[in-house]
Amino acid sequence: MFLSLPQYEFQMPAGLNVPGGKHWRVVEMTLHAPWYLLTVERADTGNLDWATSHTLCIAWETDLADAIKSIEASRIRGLVAMIPAWASPTGQWSSRQINEVWLDSSEAGKFVTLLDVAGKKLEAGILIEPPKAGPSGELLLRLNGGSRALRPRSAGSGRTRRRSSHAK
Repeated sequence: MFLSLPQYEFQMPAGLNVPGGKHWRVVEMTLHAPWYLLTVERADTGNLDWATSHTLCIAWETDLADAIKSIEASRIRGLVAMIPAWASPTGQWSSRQINEVWLDSSEAGKFVTLLDVAGKKLEAGILIEPPKAGPSGELLLRLNGGSRALRPRSAGSGRTRRRSSHAK
């Protein structure tokens, strides 16, 4: 979970904020559990020749699954799992790039299974025995698979150049 305090709120200039939105300079992790960075290309960038993206910080796997289901898959540019120190081989927070997201259901509830780019299951959360991902599960997202590939990004900008239809 993420926590922020009023003294860390950043006042956005008028016209640049989303109605009702708040911006924070500092957020705190109150629970040292895996969390996720989901990067999505914005749907409408107007007449710009570059695409903009935004990144969601998501604390729960089920919220991640809901977010993925609500977004057109071709707009998803990347997914990274942030692994807490207690579950990381380095003893520090680390990250793993996620390639597949599966949703499985049983009488015990819904379970999200994440596979990294090597096809290895992410096992950094609370250990319970969920249903196995596979034919009975629903594939919500597959990155880097088939013809779907991530595009390189400009460092720090969150923008990439679009190929112009006017290019020679």
